[in-house]
Amino acid sequence: MKVLVVNDDGPDSPALKPLVLALRDRFEVSVSVPSSQRSGTGHGFTFLSPLSVVRTELFGVPALLVGGLPSDAVKYAVCSGFPRPDVVLAGINPGENAGVCAPYSGTVACAREAALWGLPAVALSSLGLDDAHYAAIADWAARLLEGGLPPMPPGSFWNVNFPSHPPGRWGDVRLCTGSNAMFRDRYLDRGDGYWQLEGSKDPERVEPGSDDDWLRRGHPAMVPQRADATDHDLLERLDWVPPSSIQTGAP
Repeated sequence: MKVLVVNDDGPDSPALKPLVLALRDRFEVSVSVPSSQRSGTGHGFTFLSPLSVVRTELFGVPALLVGGLPSDAVKYAVCSGFPRPDVVLAGINPGENAGVCAPYSGTVACAREAALWGLPAVALSSLGLDDAHYAAIADWAARLLEGGLPPMPPGSFWNVNFPSHPPGRWGDVRLCTGSNAMFRDRYLDRGDGYWQLEGSKDPERVEPGSDDDWLRRGHPAMVPQRADATDHDLLERLDWVPPSSIQTGAP
């Protein structure tokens, strides 16, 4: 199996090495990552200027350092960098990307970009920020690939988050919905026209059984997502006609 490992944190991420080491002896692994930290940049891409790309090796496998956004690293690897992979693993991200974090996340954007290309993809993120968490998630990812990928119709991917609890105390992995609990955000005045964002999710708005809820209770949470953002349910039951695109009597 050809596995492409990507992230939004760049080659210096403390969680990249454990994932590559857990995979490289079992699969044909390659890496494509931004050349610098690009966390929280969402699903943008570079087209107004050329990309810088450096071919190198990381942790014993071929790698690309792409001077752009996280989705650029996926796009270049798929289109020009490596043979088409069988699966894309995005992460491991230091910090969760559950619920409303997902649209902002460069890690999730990597998985979404892969899904747009028709590739199975799994985004991996962790509330725990130490080597024990990264090693446990890397082992879980390897076992996931060895045991067979979860169902992924074309255009879909999985967003997987792991709790801050010690890995030995994790509960069962839960398949669930993403939470809609929005942040409590505020901007702190740093002077001279600069404002620093500070915020956290509102725990009172976390829906029972959602990914944020399961993480808080010590369970890894898996949410299926689609690259297609169309609200198909609303479209099918819609009883509404938009105004005409041409005004009556207009020249």
